[in-house]
Amino acid sequence: MRFLKNEFIWIALILIGLFLSSATPYSDQSIVSPLERFNWSWIEPTLANVQFDYAGKEISLDTLGTTGLIEFFMRKTAHVVTFLVLGALFVKAISRTNLHAGLNLLFAWALANTVAIFDEYHQSLTPERTALLEDVLLDSTGAAAGVILFGGVLLLRSKRKNSKRTGYVALR
Repeated sequence: MRFLKNEFIWIALILIGLFLSSATPYSDQSIVSPLERFNWSWIEPTLANVQFDYAGKEISLDTLGTTGLIEFFMRKTAHVVTFLVLGALFVKAISRTNLHAGLNLLFAWALANTVAIFDEYHQSLTPERTALLEDVLLDSTGAAAGVILFGGVLLLRSKRKNSKRTGYVALR
């Protein structure tokens, strides 16, 4: 089970998942049908107030319907969470090097953004899918959150480790 702690395994799994996901036509991965099995009437009053533009299209209960709007939010949440985790994993992987902490974070974020751009490009080659700059920005935001959160955790750990060493006297 030690291999599960290796960030490179998780990075590879996420990259494979992204590749497979962006190579799948929308009709094959739509979850609207399964969502229609549930009674969403309890959330419709809240969703009725949702209305905004995303990639030049109006996103609202009127335009997408209840299950379409829920699916939209689930898909966009998946973007953010996937790249949040990927950004954090890149920080962990790069922290093995001797890069300055700031460069580590910047490089991790740049790597995650590169993956986001290539993912959207790959998606543009797939039938029924379009590449959206807005999705890259969403991915980038998720990656930035992951980089900052995990970078902060690493910083706190190193400060705690260093503070325990102060006042240490070696006895021989």
